[in-house]
Amino acid sequence: MTGWTFLKHWLVLAGLALVVPTMVLSQEVTVSQEFVQLESKGAAVVDNGPTTLAPTALNPDLELPRQSLQALTRMPQTAASRIAAPLTLPNVKNNEVATSNPNFFGFGGLDHADQRLAGTGKFANTQFSLEPPDQGFCVGNEFALETVNTALAVYRKDNGALLAGPTALNQFFGLQPEVIRTRPPVFGDFTSDPRCHYDAATNRFFVTLLQIDVAPRTGDFLAGSSLLIAVSQTGDPTKSWNLFRLHTTTHGVGCPCFGDQPLIGFDANGLYLSTNAFSLVTGNFAGNQLYAMSKQFLAAGAAPPFVLRIGLPPVFNADGSLDASVHPSSNTRGNEGAHFGAEYFLSSFDITSTLDNKLVVWALQNTSLLNSPPGPRTIFHLFRKVISSEVYGVPPDAPQKMGTLPLGSVVNPGVFEILATNEHRMQQVTFANGRLWSAVTTGLTSPGESGLKAGIAWFSVEVETEEGRLDAAVDQQGYVALANGSVFFPAVGVNSQGNAAIGFSMSSPSRFPSTGYVKLGGNGNADKIHVAGVGVNSEDGFTGYPNEVSPPPPCLTATLCEARWGDYGAAAVDADGSIWLAGEYIGPRPRTLFANWGTFITRLSPNGDDN
Repeated sequence: MTGWTFLKHWLVLAGLALVVPTMVLSQEVTVSQEFVQLESKGAAVVDNGPTTLAPTALNPDLELPRQSLQALTRMPQTAASRIAAPLTLPNVKNNEVATSNPNFFGFGGLDHADQRLAGTGKFANTQFSLEPPDQGFCVGNEFALETVNTALAVYRKDNGALLAGPTALNQFFGLQPEVIRTRPPVFGDFTSDPRCHYDAATNRFFVTLLQIDVAPRTGDFLAGSSLLIAVSQTGDPTKSWNLFRLHTTTHGVGCPCFGDQPLIGFDANGLYLSTNAFSLVTGNFAGNQLYAMSKQFLAAGAAPPFVLRIGLPPVFNADGSLDASVHPSSNTRGNEGAHFGAEYFLSSFDITSTLDNKLVVWALQNTSLLNSPPGPRTIFHLFRKVISSEVYGVPPDAPQKMGTLPLGSVVNPGVFEILATNEHRMQQVTFANGRLWSAVTTGLTSPGESGLKAGIAWFSVEVETEEGRLDAAVDQQGYVALANGSVFFPAVGVNSQGNAAIGFSMSSPSRFPSTGYVKLGGNGNADKIHVAGVGVNSEDGFTGYPNEVSPPPPCLTATLCEARWGDYGAAAVDADGSIWLAGEYIGPRPRTLFANWGTFITRLSPNGDDN
């Protein structure tokens, strides 16, 4: 790799300097930054009490709709002249599908019934029916921890036995219940988008969550939002946790704002969060927000000396890119001490465009300063570089095998839902051996097939940073494609030996929604597709029906209904180098009247045979 020329823009506030280099011939980037504080909010424990309500006992009249963020997440429109030369979606040879899974272990994780029925005491029967499942997963010591939507559970990693939970996250974080089903109902804190991470260096589990204030009588959003952080007090997540809150109401342009889909990352020094801020009034994009804080203080149960906040502008750059969903990276197990003074980020060039062939790489330098009180020498440097990549773009919805499902006393004569695959924003980012690994869902075609389908584009980006510069270039890249089917919402796990695997959801007109994985070889080669969690029926959730009601009226085959699917999966690496993957499927457990999604957790041994 070669160095690159940049222009410097210095911005100094409160004794803190931030350097943002930009490419020659591009406009200088002006960003806002400040020191903010994290509040300590007491302690918590994962509740072990049993649920008291059966999935079949839910009263349809009391299944109230939750306030939606959809109208409050409005991105700017891409400039029509941004791409100088037309791009086309890739034509990709299909991966072979394996017929066996040696050295494989897996178990069913949280499902819709678990999430809906979580909560004890005053939190019993206070959860909303939610779809899709936004999923977080982490593994450490003897434990596997999963967060889905507004629920959390801890399992034994060797056999999948439930150790604690499912717990309502509002209960865990000491918030108000989502909804108390009195007449009239009483609405509590809106929460969403959980993530988790086990940090081996501090032997702590971390959980993050988005929170928005609501009006108790109506459930309407109010002008108050936070990022919530929970940190286990030991390496045992079934014991006590410390809780923290970061107020985000004023973080963005045109606030009051909230930070949508918080992304999480770790390096040797810090915990890093990234959100897409949106106005709680207009729904307009308010800029990507980056946060950096000392993980050592959090692990010790104390609020860090400060939290660095960097606000990226909510407008297109001169090069045509939009700085959104800037994903921080996490060091893989065995690389915890790598790049001691820098944290790397990776993002798609523009998640609002139809096609792209570029990525954006970021580096925040001097992260060791997060562990000391701020002063005149507390100077951070943020670098940004656009690099070339393979083509990727907006994926189409994914067809599924259509089944017939009983819904209470009503028999649905046919399921006619297709699965939303969203867009091509960067998924989980892992740093291993000088490379950033990540993937996006993309549209693609395959030889001998007609039409577009959803597939996966994956990237391994070599990075190097020195004082005053960032070098980055794609080292390996490739695609994953399923014959006459779709693969989507990838999560890449890579261990310190460089062994990598991608977990994903998969479906086709002849396959119920399932989870699968591929292992990655050299030179951009992905091996056979393995089916992990085998789907047993169609996705048949309430989001795929008119007005999102249940029992649902059947969709007509002439007007297929789009059902929400998971916005993201998760990957983790354990101490022995095994790779864990978590994704959404339709499992065998009893459904509720409103949704039937489930999650499946997969463990791949470090050197398992892939044939």
